[in-house]
Amino acid sequence: MRHSVWAYPWDLHDLGCEDALAVIGQSGGTCISLATSYHAGRFLQPGNPKRRTYFPEDGTVYYKVDPARWASAEIAPKQAAIVEAEGDMLARTIKARDAGGAAVSCWTVCLHNSRLGMAHPAHALRDAFGDPAVYGLCPSSDAARDYVVGMVAEITHRYRPDRVELESPDFMGFDHGFHHEKDGLGLLPEDTFLLGLCFCDHCLARAGQAGIDGNAARKAVADHLTAAFARELPEAQFPEFPTTGLAAFDTVPALADYLRWRSEPVTSLIARIRAEAHPETEVLLIDAQATWQGGVDRAKAAAACDGLLYCAYFTPADKLGAELQTVREVLQPDATLIAGFQLFHPEVANADDLVARVCAASPYVDGMNFYNLGLVPRARLNWMHRAITTAATT
Repeated sequence: MRHSVWAYPWDLHDLGCEDALAVIGQSGGTCISLATSYHAGRFLQPGNPKRRTYFPEDGTVYYKVDPARWASAEIAPKQAAIVEAEGDMLARTIKARDAGGAAVSCWTVCLHNSRLGMAHPAHALRDAFGDPAVYGLCPSSDAARDYVVGMVAEITHRYRPDRVELESPDFMGFDHGFHHEKDGLGLLPEDTFLLGLCFCDHCLARAGQAGIDGNAARKAVADHLTAAFARELPEAQFPEFPTTGLAAFDTVPALADYLRWRSEPVTSLIARIRAEAHPETEVLLIDAQATWQGGVDRAKAAAACDGLLYCAYFTPADKLGAELQTVREVLQPDATLIAGFQLFHPEVANADDLVARVCAASPYVDGMNFYNLGLVPRARLNWMHRAITTAATT
């Protein structure tokens, strides 16, 4: 099995690339999943000796961009200032790998990008009222698709990583996370989901080409939300959601048709990424329990690339085997399945808890990823080492 640790380039800068890779190896890791495209945030970093709290540059990439490649592109990546100022950590880890070190996976955020959403509002997600969600580009937009495909192609052909992990090549929901969010209504799950549906011009045109009446679906959603905004208190109109998934909306045929169509732009984008990435680099989709809400058809999406990295962050050990078995059953026989675990407390109670989860997952997966090098105390990486060692001998 290949075991990997998610890591940020700034942590490699501050720990020292060689020392960081050594820590990963001592923790049982044989791979580093290095962020090569990432969004804004505020990070508390007990595992980083210098930058204890860090605000990364919004919506940038952490590798050497070739400007000539993007000269005619409508949407292009921006190289993070830290790459020029402090070094190309992707190049450093690839060099270490080629000298016999850990494998390298490129953890690549695709469409979640507030900087690009604000700079290119015509390609941002738009709700049923036409309001933009600037934190996400739309997977139906040709320019957004070209950006993601080109970025992964550039990374894989220039650096030749062992793997690429695709984060957010789908539709982002309303509640994904932004600065100082306010909700005085008391949104129900159905309201939050419907607010996150995209009805931008790109989606309406693409749906229309497939024979789907996106305008009728948009009106149904706008009418539902308008009524929800007028009620004194929230009142569920689709009480079976999210338990029954998309079927909860089958009583509204136009909406039901649109919801089932939404997987097409996501699946076809993933297929394009796989087709244009270097053939020797494995491409995995980062998946989780409720990604269907973002338009992910798990079986189709996995078949469009090389498999899934399934994040089971919140699944207890006694339920994890059954959950991963369900995921494994929809994959092609030769597809890769990696389990993703976090080392956050109290979500993971202690070392025994992680050991139990890793042991439960081992029969179903081809490897594991652990989150995250700089975001947890160094001592907590010992949990990972113990879990990997115990699972290997059980």
